[in-house]
Amino acid sequence: MAIIEKNSPYILGIDLGTSNSAVSIYRKGKPHMIKLGKETTIPSVVSFRTEEDIQVGDAAKRRILIDPENTISFIKREMGSDWKRDFYGVSYRPEDISAEILSKLKEYVASQEEFDLKGTPTYAVICVPANFDDNKKRATKEAAELAGLNVTYLLEEPVAAAIAYGMEVGRNQTIMVYDLGGGTFDVSILKVDSTSEDSPATFTILAKEGNPALGGYDIDQAIMKLVGDDFKEKSKLDLFDLEADQGISVTELLEAQQKLQEACEQTKKELSEMEFAAIEIPNLIKDEFGTIYNIDFELTRADFEKAIESLIEQTIDTMKKALENAMLGAKDISRVILVGGSSRIPLVSKKIKELLNKEPYSNIDPDTIVAQGAAIYGASIGVPTDKMNVTNETAEEDKPESKIEMNNIVTHYLGIEIRGGRFNRIIEKGLKLTDEQPIVSCEKVYSTPEDDMTEMRISVFQSAEHVDYVSDEQCVCIGEFFLTGIPAAPKGTHRIHVNFEVNLQNEVIVTASLQGDEGVSNQLTIQRD
Repeated sequence: MAIIEKNSPYILGIDLGTSNSAVSIYRKGKPHMIKLGKETTIPSVVSFRTEEDIQVGDAAKRRILIDPENTISFIKREMGSDWKRDFYGVSYRPEDISAEILSKLKEYVASQEEFDLKGTPTYAVICVPANFDDNKKRATKEAAELAGLNVTYLLEEPVAAAIAYGMEVGRNQTIMVYDLGGGTFDVSILKVDSTSEDSPATFTILAKEGNPALGGYDIDQAIMKLVGDDFKEKSKLDLFDLEADQGISVTELLEAQQKLQEACEQTKKELSEMEFAAIEIPNLIKDEFGTIYNIDFELTRADFEKAIESLIEQTIDTMKKALENAMLGAKDISRVILVGGSSRIPLVSKKIKELLNKEPYSNIDPDTIVAQGAAIYGASIGVPTDKMNVTNETAEEDKPESKIEMNNIVTHYLGIEIRGGRFNRIIEKGLKLTDEQPIVSCEKVYSTPEDDMTEMRISVFQSAEHVDYVSDEQCVCIGEFFLTGIPAAPKGTHRIHVNFEVNLQNEVIVTASLQGDEGVSNQLTIQRD
């Protein structure tokens, strides 16, 4: 008789980051970071040596220089897109690449010896940026499933950071989370309430804003431009022009770019601690005549800050927008929490202090605070009771002292496409979802736009910004269905009611019905995770 291995009752807290990833588990009254080799994070990099030999983390990152064409980084920016790459005859999507990273994290957890997990690690709370749309969230969940993980909750990264902070420091505060990750930026404002030490800690999201295409990577790129421009002036070679005939192969240029990117990333870290840094790269590249070129570039913190100031100002503008949406002023914010390695840059703290007149809180490691918060939340909600094949309940010391309750807001405008490709909003962004008001709904009425229509396509879209057309890059289609059985008639004869409902379970329920005929109706439920 086969022995069926039990699943662990402990829920992993995973920060699946653009640049680096981490995993934590809640045991003995607090979250513990799992050692991933010598560190608590690994690079979110995957390299294909052969069809069978797929490397993840530090080993993969080292191969960027050796084999850039078969090595993938920053895949998080492609989640939910139609990106595809073939490696050794096998086609990979962003979900497949992310699944390799998650599998590696799971492997590290299974091999750790410090804690008895009482079974195979199977359940996880995985963190996503606050501004991730539904397609990106679904892609993240699919990646987890491919890695053999059941996602008990997709938790927004700023919320995870707020949980880690709120459970460690205290309650009854209004917290702003500044999350400058490797590839994304998020800011969230949350209120942490608790009537007593024994009562649940309630996290109410007041506002959240973000930029899915701004992060530490873009700061690295700003330094690279400084160095690249200087190199071009001295050598007459353009490291970033892959089309021009410079007597250097594309592969060699890509390798040189990677060397420069790694050096600039290190320089960013050094200038967060010092006033001056030297970028020295011997044997950077060789031209067709055998001439070897090096880089020897000096960068001061002042010049660094000048180069990135516009990027940091973008994050400050996003903070202002979040404050405006929450109808709060600077004096209403109790603490600002920094998340993400690039949040260590002194200019970040300087700009935040100028805006809010208070120093950011940085006593919790910004590289691991998200994974820690995810582990705390996972321990609070526990494995769903309907899940089978789970070992005994966790010990009381392996659960937070008080439960965590979450009140949320609608993060995107929701609506449908109408004639002319216009985006017609039905649910407004920012509406609150609480235990007292767990559902928000709104209905609009449309007329049939053409003669003799017997069916109508309902295309559902969401947008993080106030836009007019579905063709706007902010607007994303998250589902569609047809209302059929409409009696043929001249245009404008029939009235079609379209109702949107959003609930605390992150479901969007869209119902279309023909006025005056209850039999002509259809419904689409979109699980937004």
